Amino acid sequence: MTKSRTDLPWPCPAGHWWRWLAVMLLVLALLLPAFLLSPGIPGDDGLLRLWWGLSLSASKYGLVWTALVFFLMLGMPVRSLARVLLPVLLMIGAGAWVNEHLLKPAVAQPRPNIVFLTSAAAGPVLPEGAGAFYDLPDKASRSRRLAQALGTAPLPLPVLLREHWTEETGYSFPSGHAFAATALAAWLSLWVICGGRRSWLLPVFWGWMLAVCYSRIELGVHRPVDIAAGAVEGLTLVMLVSVGLDRLGWSGSESNGEDAAKFR
Repeated sequence: MTKSRTDLPWPCPAGHWWRWLAVMLLVLALLLPAFLLSPGIPGDDGLLRLWWGLSLSASKYGLVWTALVFFLMLGMPVRSLARVLLPVLLMIGAGAWVNEHLLKPAVAQPRPNIVFLTSAAAGPVLPEGAGAFYDLPDKASRSRRLAQALGTAPLPLPVLLREHWTEETGYSFPSGHAFAATALAAWLSLWVICGGRRSWLLPVFWGWMLAVCYSRIELGVHRPVDIAAGAVEGLTLVMLVSVGLDRLGWSGSESNGEDAAKFR
């Protein structure tokens, strides 16, 4: 039985790679209107749930299920999922760790919702100020402090948003959700463009990525510059990894002709 390499599209023709990069930059340009928005509080319960669900799809646990669905949509045989999906998730996970533990603390930008909660317009809910709030030793301590403050404050917040704000007590810049969504969408887009198949999925990947980015502003936990930086960070990671794989001449694990037929 003949062998066919189907797990990865590398070596990717140079023309395809540059086409992918140009298209991804155009897609990221659709984030520019975000700079006309201000972080806020969704007034409609349905919209709040929509934004929260989109945000959840790119969270630490939700991204696994999102990636699984996308890979199945690509037609990847179930037997190949583990060896293809896990490296992608590990790549994004490593980047997310760097983002969360190195980049964010280095910039130390408070989240916009925390700044709001320290203002007179909110009560203030956190009278100690954003600086003292972030001086607490870790996210768990900040979450406990915020839960306590919101529990006694008269500020009318939807329960779902209150819970989300209590969970999201890290720093703001750059956005980890925007990073993860862009990295996954960029990787899958590269796969499609280099492989020359299932191009109809590209708008699905890009639309999901953009919706996740905008959801973070609508939920009040990020500024436009946060999501733009996170998106650029995600695209940069995929660029570096793809160039590295191409230089190594790695075209993926071998799979048999039956797998190839299913995937194509």
